[in-house]
Amino acid sequence: MNDAALTNLLIACRVYGGGRVDARFNEAAQAFYAGAKAQPKIVSRAARELRSLPPPGAAILANMLGTVVEKGGAVERSGPAVWELFLAWLPQIHRGFSGKKSLSPRQQQLLEAFQLLGQSVVSHLAMMPEERTLARENAGLMAQLLDLQDHTPAAAWVRQMLLSRSGGLVVLHLPSGRGFRLRYENIVNGFHLFTLIQAAFGESLPGGREPNRFIVDMARCVTLVEEGTDEAWWSYGTPTGKPGIQAAISGEASVDDIERIDGTQVVFLSPPLAGAPLWDTSFFTPQLFAMPANVAIEGELAAQESGEWLVKAGFPFIGDTVAQGAGRQ
Repeated sequence: MNDAALTNLLIACRVYGGGRVDARFNEAAQAFYAGAKAQPKIVSRAARELRSLPPPGAAILANMLGTVVEKGGAVERSGPAVWELFLAWLPQIHRGFSGKKSLSPRQQQLLEAFQLLGQSVVSHLAMMPEERTLARENAGLMAQLLDLQDHTPAAAWVRQMLLSRSGGLVVLHLPSGRGFRLRYENIVNGFHLFTLIQAAFGESLPGGREPNRFIVDMARCVTLVEEGTDEAWWSYGTPTGKPGIQAAISGEASVDDIERIDGTQVVFLSPPLAGAPLWDTSFFTPQLFAMPANVAIEGELAAQESGEWLVKAGFPFIGDTVAQGAGRQ
């Protein structure tokens, strides 16, 4: 049964020319999905055929393999082959846009199929953290994705995945001296982080507010991004290594730029300055529903631990308040 399901699907992929699939292709696809669920080895066999198919057929098969993974299939059965195909097509498309000539017929065909392949890569790479780490360290790959992100959404999606970061934060609210441990997931820039920090605290800290659910749902990839703006409730700072001096966190910069103390990133919350920044919802895009963004409070620090962090950060406790006159750079 599985042999027939795969054989029929491969025949359909070889004649598929792009666009909507017909009833015959849909029938073959449903039989493959059923076969993959009954005997997962069929997925590995299908993945090995990707490089032998014409671009439209390879892309739609890769997209189907992404669906299998999203429904609980083992990523190792198809992930490496899908990623290898993406890495094989990417430089060919890049050469087409970097040259003075128009895209060749082959390059145009790859470009037209690239979005489907990119959707599959997102589904797979979301479950392949080691591959994401290696890829983001590949300067040539990152440069190609940057060059192509305005030409094909697939490049923008994959670049977003590779730029996204997850990690722990110690957040110190300077006016009160309270400290918290937070965890952030799949965030690229400071503005996105600010929105979700504000959503996590809400009205629980001085200066907080009722979160705008419309904005927060977009930031968390719960709903599709529409036009909207958010604003800073606090000033966001990070240590400089100089006592009493903090550096403003750039909303447009990578969250990687937030400084660390003893290996942990530290964020200061202070009363907002005049002209607090505004940002629009474009900083939440491109949205990757396979890797939704979030910030969660893991717990509040005990008063003594908060004081220790403030001392290490250059803002020592004086009684129950933080030393006044904290400067900014």
